[in-house]
Amino acid sequence: MDNILTIRDLKVAFQVKGKSAYALDGIDIDIPKGKIVGIVGESGCGKSMTAMSIMGLIKKPGKIVGGSIDFCGKDLTKTGVKDYAKIRGKEISMIFQEPMTSLNPVVKVGKQVMESIILHKNLSKDEAKKRVIDIFNEVGIPEAEKRFNSYPHELSGGLRQRVMIGMAMICKPKLLIADEPTTALDVTIEAQILKLMKKLCEDNGTSIIMITHNMGVVAEICDYVYVMYAGRVVESADTKTIFTETSHPYTSGLLKSIPTIGKKQSRLYTIKGNVPNILNLPKGCRFVDRCDCAENICYSDRPENEFISQNHMVSCFLKKDIR
Repeated sequence: MDNILTIRDLKVAFQVKGKSAYALDGIDIDIPKGKIVGIVGESGCGKSMTAMSIMGLIKKPGKIVGGSIDFCGKDLTKTGVKDYAKIRGKEISMIFQEPMTSLNPVVKVGKQVMESIILHKNLSKDEAKKRVIDIFNEVGIPEAEKRFNSYPHELSGGLRQRVMIGMAMICKPKLLIADEPTTALDVTIEAQILKLMKKLCEDNGTSIIMITHNMGVVAEICDYVYVMYAGRVVESADTKTIFTETSHPYTSGLLKSIPTIGKKQSRLYTIKGNVPNILNLPKGCRFVDRCDCAENICYSDRPENEFISQNHMVSCFLKKDIR
């Protein structure tokens, strides 16, 4: 299957107190055309850093120090600022985690969405306004013409998120990155947003990277899944395999943390400890201090990424089904 985006051995480092701290340490990710790919993990695992790397938004003291990001035959790590500005918003768009902080509070939402299409398309203001109203209708914003003149604070969280999706989709990008798009939304609105994104993917052939910590969202919408931990991909496979043939203790922990309907539990399962500080990573496996299955080799050696079946990669010395 053709990939619209191929990431190989990507490394992002921050200079802290004279030391290089690797927020991403050699990750490999493939995004097939027209598919939805999930990137999951706890906060601090590198999910949003991956998105920012693709968008070319890494800020100092951070820097891409190795690897490649191939988008439609072009290595984005070697793309200049002016060329990146032409790609960003037109060919690659992003829905940020919190729409209230992403939208300008003193500019009407319609005008904010118009700016994107006027920048990338040769349209008059009247044509751009009509296109914005059309996209508002497409993403399910009621009374689209009226909402065009609303300020962000006048809209609910669900409507603000729909505005952000409309802004991201208005130029019909080839790749859409959604960073926790359903955070702080109630479950009903979350279901509507996920259904909308799936429809946009099917109707426009857009590839989507879904960044989330919610395994339920992954099960609902994703075709493939990458599980990240401490700046590395520790397991990847199609969604069904991730849920039925789990092979990394971290993935297993994430799945066991999900409440099960009909199963009585006095306490939900939790993964002990916290994600390690990137300035003080374990010598061997990065998950070793939190792993219930750790053996002596896990403390001294770092496991390599290994395919245990055609599309199932795991970075673990166990390499077995541990559901």
